[in-house]
Amino acid sequence: MLAFISERLGRRDLIWGGLRSDDIESISDLEQVAGSFSIIGGHDRGGAVPSLDFEDLSGVREDLDSWDIEDHLDTPQAREFREALLNRLAGPSALLPYRPSNFLSAILFARRDRCLDLGLFAAHQALFEHKPWVETKIGDLGVPRVPWIYVADEEQRRVQQMLRAGPIMLRVSRSSGGAGLVRVDAPSELSVRWPHRPEAFVGVTPFLEGALPLNISGTVWHDGVTMNHLSVQLIGIPSCATRPFGYCGNDFGSVRDLDAGILDAIERNVEIIGRWLRKYNYLGTFGVDLLLHRGLVLFTEVNARFQGSTHASSQLSGEAGESCVILDHLAAILGRSAPRRRPLREAMAETPSFAHLVIHWTGETRLLDTGPLTAALRELPGVCRVDVAAKPGVKVAKGGVAARVATRDRMTSDGYSLTPRWQEAATKVPVLLSGAAERTEGSEDTEWQLRH
Repeated sequence: MLAFISERLGRRDLIWGGLRSDDIESISDLEQVAGSFSIIGGHDRGGAVPSLDFEDLSGVREDLDSWDIEDHLDTPQAREFREALLNRLAGPSALLPYRPSNFLSAILFARRDRCLDLGLFAAHQALFEHKPWVETKIGDLGVPRVPWIYVADEEQRRVQQMLRAGPIMLRVSRSSGGAGLVRVDAPSELSVRWPHRPEAFVGVTPFLEGALPLNISGTVWHDGVTMNHLSVQLIGIPSCATRPFGYCGNDFGSVRDLDAGILDAIERNVEIIGRWLRKYNYLGTFGVDLLLHRGLVLFTEVNARFQGSTHASSQLSGEAGESCVILDHLAAILGRSAPRRRPLREAMAETPSFAHLVIHWTGETRLLDTGPLTAALRELPGVCRVDVAAKPGVKVAKGGVAARVATRDRMTSDGYSLTPRWQEAATKVPVLLSGAAERTEGSEDTEWQLRH
């Protein structure tokens, strides 16, 4: 796979355009890797790969589930970032985007005569981020899905009737990382918690108590669909997320407990979804979120991009001597035929215990130093990597990632809580971080301690 990609890229410099620079580690064996332009998390492979991160220019690490560079294009930092990327793509090059965007597509068109686009056009990719359209189409193919209905803002009385049967979930059409998801338990909460958007409707479904959140990566090739690692997704872990359903990581070892019939159903449905994507000229890696509820696998959403699980999944693939999702994506875009892969049930039976936890800053003030946290994490038994930590001098806004820790251990059994050892570690996170938090001007010590 490496040889095929290297031959197709030829003398082009391969540039990563992502959210986290650390995510390119799995393709470091490609000799063409020559630069990284990301929003957070500098990765320089000891200085061998020049990198520029937006947070280096702004001095702030934002909450990437609510902040987008496209909303800040008129800032001096965005202009400098864009100019640097344009200059880096001035020669024979190829840009690999974590997620296509209007920001990157504009640059790619301005460099079309010399730069190869290794992703989708942003407007094409945006089609697959509209959740109601995607889940309706997938449901029409016979894939079981979460029973969302779509309710206009003016018709909230329909939802009040649903609440008589128990809690419900509200969801906007476009969101990521758990943003835009709201649980409502009582009719009195409905008008206050209703998320108003220009579309003037939201998705509504009964809250599925006890559902196990699952995630899997796959790749669409011109002649097939392959799958990589399945995982239990970590959602809304206290001390690690600012949102009740915020993304916090993945546990790959826990899927070994799933019944073979469930794994077969996942494989069958993900292949259907991949073929559907190809029908709309989609090529490359994608992700699928699922819920296992009362023995039934329910489709939740497609992630038409790389995912938060990509780095950990790629490490597992590399250690097994297999191609990772990033290499698969590159090979598919460059025209290779789909490789043969083992059935999902066989691959998952051999998946070792491995998980990673993404720790977000939950304080109201801006975090100044992640050093105490990263030092403590590295001392924990079984930890094999701590990365994406904010650099000294960069302030972490509420919801921003403070660090990411990977371990050769299991972290969860249900996706919403941690195993006892990791729960004990997570309870110390606010204490480790609070001492580095910036005090608000004029606040009293007692008030500051209570907030943290």
